[in-house]
Amino acid sequence: MKTISKRASTLIQLLLVVASLLTAGFWHSSAIAQDSNGTKGNFDPKSDVISLHYDHAPDRDDGHSAAADRTILETLRDRDWIRKHTIAVSGAYGKNKGKFNAKSDAVMDAVWKDCGGWLSAHRDWDGTVAELAVRWGAVLKAGGDVWVKEGGQSDITADVVRRLKKQLPGVDTTSRIHIVQHSNWNENQTGDQALAYSKKNTHYIRIRDANRYLNRKGGDASFVKAAKGHPVFGPAWKAAFDYYNPEKRLDFSDTGELMHMLGLGEIGIEAFQKRFLSSSTNP
Repeated sequence: MKTISKRASTLIQLLLVVASLLTAGFWHSSAIAQDSNGTKGNFDPKSDVISLHYDHAPDRDDGHSAAADRTILETLRDRDWIRKHTIAVSGAYGKNKGKFNAKSDAVMDAVWKDCGGWLSAHRDWDGTVAELAVRWGAVLKAGGDVWVKEGGQSDITADVVRRLKKQLPGVDTTSRIHIVQHSNWNENQTGDQALAYSKKNTHYIRIRDANRYLNRKGGDASFVKAAKGHPVFGPAWKAAFDYYNPEKRLDFSDTGELMHMLGLGEIGIEAFQKRFLSSSTNP
């Protein structure tokens, strides 16, 4: 009986370890996002695309978020995957258009230049809408879904969806285009018609305000040291910190939307540092 008990105990421990590993890496095959109404959408890293939207108007926290987004995606995947499955967009603003910070271009270059580049809606709104429609449309026609990390306002998203509904009338955008938003401020700065249109014509997912766990006034010296000293992501974080002084505030709250769509849950600042910026987690 003692031998059987020991074997059973060992088996249970092994199963717990396997379950933990599967949960930690679940998004590699499929991650589940759920909106407030209980509607579920499965992120598929093989076929779907992530559109990363930053307003940069006027708050500079988007710079920190861009570096954090790159850190997560390259750690869990690689640069080739990022080039194929993500699109970074700057100037995704709405009513706050007049407060765009042009200095953000340096951060976008540092973060995304070697990962497929980025689009500037501020310099060419219509051209960016057209390019997004082409790239989203190709994914939708191939059977994939579009996931929008709405780090800014939904005005540009609404314009792209309007175009796609004309070009691809057979695509159900309410189940194939997913918007993840965490901020009341972002919604309030979105054009009224654009916000209403986006909520009606996409799978609009509103999550808890990520400022509650990814925003720290006065910064975090340990985090900043680890980020700037990282052998892969150090340059991106340095550019982000040059843009927005982390001694005043460390804020990558918009990245909570990316965490949600990838099924990572709410990862706080300390946990993020340990998981993505330690020497043992280099991609």
